[in-house]
Amino acid sequence: MLITRAFTKQLNSRKKIWARCLSSSNFRSDVVVCGGGLTGLSIAYHLAKRGASVHLFERGCIGSAGASAMCNGVMTAPCFWWDSGTHKIVENSLKLYERLSQDYSIQLTKCGRVYLGETDSTVNTINRMYSRAKIWNDSAELIEDPLDISSRWPMVNADDVKLAFYSPDDLSLDPIALCHAFKNECLKMGAQIFENTAVKYVLIGEGQRVYAVETDAGLIETKNFVNSAGIWANMIPVKNLINSTIRVAIHPCTYTYLSTEKLPQTGINETTPIFVDMDNSLLLRATDYGTTCSGFQEPSISSLGFPQEAVGWIVPPVDWDKFYPVLHALLHRFPSLGQCTRTDLISSAEAYTPDGYPIVGESEQARGYFVANGMNGRGLPLSGGVGELLANWILDGFSQIDISKVDATRFIDMHLNMHYLHERCPEVASNTFKPFHYSHQCHTARNLRMCPIYYKLRDAGAVFGEIMGYERPLWFKINSTGTRSSLHSGLDFLAKKSEWFPCVAREYEACRERVGLIDMSSFSKFEVKGPDALKFLQRLCSANVDQKVGSTIYTGMQNERGGYVTDCTMSRLADDHYFIVAPTIQQLRCMIWMKRWVETWKMHVDLQDVTSLYTALNVVGPSSRYLMQDVTGKSMSSTDFPTFQCRIIDIGYATGIRAISITHCGELGWVIYIPNEMAQHVYEKIIESGQEYGLLHAGYYTLRHVRLEKFYVYWGQDIDASTTPVECGRTFRVDFKKDFLGKQALVKQMETGVTKRFVQLLVDRLDMENDPWPQGSEIIYRDGKMVGWTTSAAYGFTLGCPVCIGYIENEDFGVSPEFLNTGFYEIDIANRRFPVRVNLHSPSLPMISSEHPIHYRPTQ
Repeated sequence: MLITRAFTKQLNSRKKIWARCLSSSNFRSDVVVCGGGLTGLSIAYHLAKRGASVHLFERGCIGSAGASAMCNGVMTAPCFWWDSGTHKIVENSLKLYERLSQDYSIQLTKCGRVYLGETDSTVNTINRMYSRAKIWNDSAELIEDPLDISSRWPMVNADDVKLAFYSPDDLSLDPIALCHAFKNECLKMGAQIFENTAVKYVLIGEGQRVYAVETDAGLIETKNFVNSAGIWANMIPVKNLINSTIRVAIHPCTYTYLSTEKLPQTGINETTPIFVDMDNSLLLRATDYGTTCSGFQEPSISSLGFPQEAVGWIVPPVDWDKFYPVLHALLHRFPSLGQCTRTDLISSAEAYTPDGYPIVGESEQARGYFVANGMNGRGLPLSGGVGELLANWILDGFSQIDISKVDATRFIDMHLNMHYLHERCPEVASNTFKPFHYSHQCHTARNLRMCPIYYKLRDAGAVFGEIMGYERPLWFKINSTGTRSSLHSGLDFLAKKSEWFPCVAREYEACRERVGLIDMSSFSKFEVKGPDALKFLQRLCSANVDQKVGSTIYTGMQNERGGYVTDCTMSRLADDHYFIVAPTIQQLRCMIWMKRWVETWKMHVDLQDVTSLYTALNVVGPSSRYLMQDVTGKSMSSTDFPTFQCRIIDIGYATGIRAISITHCGELGWVIYIPNEMAQHVYEKIIESGQEYGLLHAGYYTLRHVRLEKFYVYWGQDIDASTTPVECGRTFRVDFKKDFLGKQALVKQMETGVTKRFVQLLVDRLDMENDPWPQGSEIIYRDGKMVGWTTSAAYGFTLGCPVCIGYIENEDFGVSPEFLNTGFYEIDIANRRFPVRVNLHSPSLPMISSEHPIHYRPTQ
């Protein structure tokens, strides 16, 4: 009791001193950071390094609580991640930690990691990781013989292991010592760190902008606040905000690990590698002073449910019954664990997101309110690089690294629902030791957003995948039964023909030779109206949108550096009224971007998100013109309804349907936007009339296969905010005669040339029955040297080979046509190299429709 009173007295005295400091000369700050874990400290470090004044507040002591304090100190190498953006973040973390460990004598051991796989799917994943690892370290190694695995590491039972991968760049370090190193660096550079001092609330003022933060030590004025409070991120009150807090799409789940004595095998020391059983989600770290092991099997993971008003989250006590299945799996893989007698089961909680990527960036709810949370159990490898990314973002207004996968605005309100997060996040946590690919489908929290014809599509054989909570058909099963599961989950194996391949081949044939029907309701849709609508969009878009009423324009919205904020179609419905269709994942991002410039330029424009008001059906194929004529009773000839036009049409009894003569894949056709209450009627009319033309339902996989053959890029996979029209061959869409955002950057690129260029790659000598298939994120080689990455892939049914889109880079001399058209190119698919042919422009594919041999080609 005396100790407690003394500590309280000391703490109150310290708070008074801090309050005096804040109320005198140091009451302003460039940035206030809430949270003294690895992420918050890294952000403060990088801000202070660039000369910003920083105040960091931690409600406890640095390194004493939260996920950073409970971190097992295992650092995952960059090769674990599929995408190049996360690669760069983790690379930056590694470089930073190695430097800090030298300056502060932090215990850092380059022990490496051994990934174990027992299924064909995991073997395929391991081979892809190895392909990435060997680029940076020749010591990366694959071991196929189980006897060899057990002889090198006797603690491993490798009887059922098909392949092991030794990653030499994984390491172990002391996370608490790293926290204190960050703290010391921050203090040396002038940052102020307040421990045992909580943030009480954030104040939002005019223009929904942060202007101050109230803390236990007093009020501090600032224009920038960073929420890196971990699992407590959603508990920071915000004044003058309707919900009194800014919600972040994270939810805490428990993780449990077992700490025990040294394993009985000889030769175990600090350099003994970390072991990960990928199929069973197990980890073991053995040293000469003890052993730590854990498992992330979904049944063993508990969501923390809902916070209590007074105390917030309560981490439940350890539960041996829940841990027992994990322990059983650990004893199978590492039998000598059973000889250890002294054990300690430890439980804590970590913040997880709906898609397994962290949340970084500025909130759409308040300007100057930044978020860096949801590290998904990978805080150590990500925190260093995330800190640099966000610090640059705050100070420069943008990031040099592609942030599309981690951007806070990739989530919409539905992702903030507590019940949704409660169900989804334990599944995400169960994939802690498995790399997420963009095509991965979760099995939890599904059937949330469904178009009005969802059940019609399901009965027609649809297999649904989820994007932004929206269920859209990926493919349609042949001769499906009513009892089948209609929700696809997991990751496609893609090392031989998948179950969907014959289905997609059938759908592709219909779209290219007859007519197909594709549900595209998930795409983001916006309306821009008002007296300044034209003036606003002309400045915002790189294409000339001042076209006749009834015209549709493909255009990019570029940022100040010329990169794509979005790639969209824009239909002019009236002089002052435009209808915009953008990728599904940009529903919030695109709206935020437009609102920002409406306010900045003080335009008289009304913006409305109408995504959920319309069902969108893509009628595609050479017979689409005849089908559309049948259901509308109007002429749809190339003269009466040419390509890139928009009309308001009737189908059956339904009115007010917006028909746009584009298909997003280069085939003849229309996308029709139907008011939801009329969608079922219109759908039935199309299906009825389509029987005459051999109409088939088609899914999003078919759309992908068709578009990739014609070199259509997709925002978020192929292009992003770091890609310009010059780099992806779309400058012909840009109108350099007018002023628009990003024009100067594009003009400079046109004058000086670029060092990166997007190309289409045709893969040769690949056996579709036995070889691994490209999935995107494969490394591209030119004359044996790495020159880039693929971004997406599909099978080209007309071209007769797999087709990829990717970029080739040459920072030394640029990427001239001569450079791109010479040299021997290959891509590495799961540790197998295949020669590829490089196309700078769309190939001329044979078209069934006699009127469409000169179809739209997206690069020329």
